[in-house]
Amino acid sequence: MSETALAAARTSFDRILVEPAPADLWELQKALLVIGGAPATQARVVAREFHGFLRSLESKSASRSASRWGAVLGTAAVGSVSVGDMGDEQENALHSLLKGAVPALLEVGAALKSAQAWEVEAGLIWDDLAWFLYEELWEVSAAARPGLSPEDRRRQVEIVLDPLLDPGSSDDDRVALAVNVFRAVLAARLVPLFDEVPLDEA
Repeated sequence: MSETALAAARTSFDRILVEPAPADLWELQKALLVIGGAPATQARVVAREFHGFLRSLESKSASRSASRWGAVLGTAAVGSVSVGDMGDEQENALHSLLKGAVPALLEVGAALKSAQAWEVEAGLIWDDLAWFLYEELWEVSAAARPGLSPEDRRRQVEIVLDPLLDPGSSDDDRVALAVNVFRAVLAARLVPLFDEVPLDEA
């Protein structure tokens, strides 16, 4: 495995945790191509969808500079992090699904502010997004918690993602939720690449 590519992937990922941006996801996927292997391929699938989601938001925004993502870094693992606009029930469900999937070494933003100025069009296809994230959460959870019953896994995934399909949810809330779930899933997919690399050596 290329140490240079691994370091580049880690650097891009760290930036994505602070302020998700298409450019960093683009750099991440290039590093993952060099690294190769099944874990890198799985991570690239998530990175590609995340990149497309953010690009879609940018294309619908009147002014990117007027509405940048802001984040406050936390010190907890993804599983126990406070995820901004998520309710307690959603946060607990995400924690349960990803418990053990991401080590505490990976710091994740504790709060992600929604981009108030983004004018997200109602036409954004939340159904497709929910479909993709549902499958990713299920697979990551199945690997991290194989003992969880299918019924419990389904219930918890639905708790996390149902607001994406709820017409009563605001677009800002949906965007914040989607970004947080994308970051959590991407982190879980990258763990097999990073778990043996000390944080200060990446």
